[in-house]
Amino acid sequence: MSSSSDLCLSCHDGTIALGDLVNPGTGVTNDLSTTFLTGRALIGSDLSNDHPVAIVYDPNLLVTDPDLLSPDVVDLPLTNGELHCSSCHDPHKDTYPPFLRKPTLNGELCITCHIPTGATWDWTTSSHATSVATPPLGTDPWPERKAAWVGQNVSENACMNCHTPHNAATPVRLIKDQEEQTCYLCHNGTVAQDILAEELKFSHHPVEVTPSLDHDSVRAENPLTMQFHVECEDCHNPHGSYSSPPMISFNPANPADTNHTTAPFVNGSMVGVTGIDNGGAVKPEVDYEYEVCFKCHGVPGNSACDNQRCSTATGYSMTRQDGVYNLRDKVDPGNPALVSYHPITANDPFNNGEVPSLRADIPLDTTSSLIYCSDCHNSNVSPAAGGVGTAGSHGSTYEGILAMPYDFDPQTATSANSLCYKCHNAASLEVSFIHSKHVGSNTTCINCHDPHGSAKFPHLLNFLTFANVTGPMEITGTGAFTEPTWIDNGQYSGTCHLVCHGKTHDAWSYP
Repeated sequence: MSSSSDLCLSCHDGTIALGDLVNPGTGVTNDLSTTFLTGRALIGSDLSNDHPVAIVYDPNLLVTDPDLLSPDVVDLPLTNGELHCSSCHDPHKDTYPPFLRKPTLNGELCITCHIPTGATWDWTTSSHATSVATPPLGTDPWPERKAAWVGQNVSENACMNCHTPHNAATPVRLIKDQEEQTCYLCHNGTVAQDILAEELKFSHHPVEVTPSLDHDSVRAENPLTMQFHVECEDCHNPHGSYSSPPMISFNPANPADTNHTTAPFVNGSMVGVTGIDNGGAVKPEVDYEYEVCFKCHGVPGNSACDNQRCSTATGYSMTRQDGVYNLRDKVDPGNPALVSYHPITANDPFNNGEVPSLRADIPLDTTSSLIYCSDCHNSNVSPAAGGVGTAGSHGSTYEGILAMPYDFDPQTATSANSLCYKCHNAASLEVSFIHSKHVGSNTTCINCHDPHGSAKFPHLLNFLTFANVTGPMEITGTGAFTEPTWIDNGQYSGTCHLVCHGKTHDAWSYP
């Protein structure tokens, strides 16, 4: 380190008392020889949690951080092309306490050098830069901040909502040492939506498991090679996300409601996030919601959750007949092994005219209709569930982070398949197959249908060959068929060769 920063740290690193002068001037009384800086003024000798100083700020630095502006447009002192304490602080003028050269309100000082932006998003239009939300009277989500830096609302606080330049809890200078704890300062229902309550639900994305070391501040993380984890920033870009209509294909409480986005496009909450496309390639900025989901659940060569299946399927030892558990492989029509699939990335032409149960009063009755992952995987109070509560797959009271009830137990039907009936009319299920004889006889949708896709049969038929929810259950083949088999006999017609719930279906034909 050199020059002015050395001079500042001679006191602010806390190693030398304020009046401990080597050569006190004539007549100067050293009465501060035992007084050391404390509180926010004490930077300490470990600078790893502080904004870097004594660094060369030239065009070469820009390649290390996509959000840095060229030094040519920075109107702060960069003595000898270097950034020092004095670049942000003017030790002789306290116009903007504490001795800042510009105010921090609305991020004015920070965005002199940092202006997060991407091809599809921009800091200046983000909620963190524009929201006028305020905390309720008597609450303060930003107690760590200097009083002189506290704005009256989110937009005034801007960068300081989440970051602090000195003595930060993490190397990326977040306020809290766990990324989600920084988010919960506001996203606990006091200033913004109560994500904390969602994450405390029985079924949730486990953001609490991994540390803030996974905070990808310069968006350099490669979804194909990163260590398996989930943090808030994996699905949201805090520098670009903004409020927008709910990301659902239709409102189950009011199908005529048009206040929602169009599947599969992301809304403002997921703009600017990295992902994996349906071909398995990395995308620096997603266009579609499923590309965010594939980031963990569709990595080529992996299972649904890294090298295993997600917690619900693993917990119940569920095995499907086709043995395919990568969710991208389950819905990508480019997968030559795939036979049928829910319309996440594309609509299956085979389904057109083959799904008489599809509700006619919802906007999913065209040959190009698509749905979101979050139509099913969402909060139980979200618009996806017909509610008005917090949206997103943060957490749910229903297992599998599902928006509505769904029977996971293949031996005990509770008529709780509201999730399926959200799109499929229960009264029309008898046209192609007598579903009531099964669903009403302690057999559920999950026995026969794989909700994501099937590499075995049409109509999402992919038999649950084993599960242990309330006891072991198997579906096996019979006669000449060594595995459970369904033979397509044409529209609305088929033949089963299998043994399920103690019943041998030896060439049982439907309808």
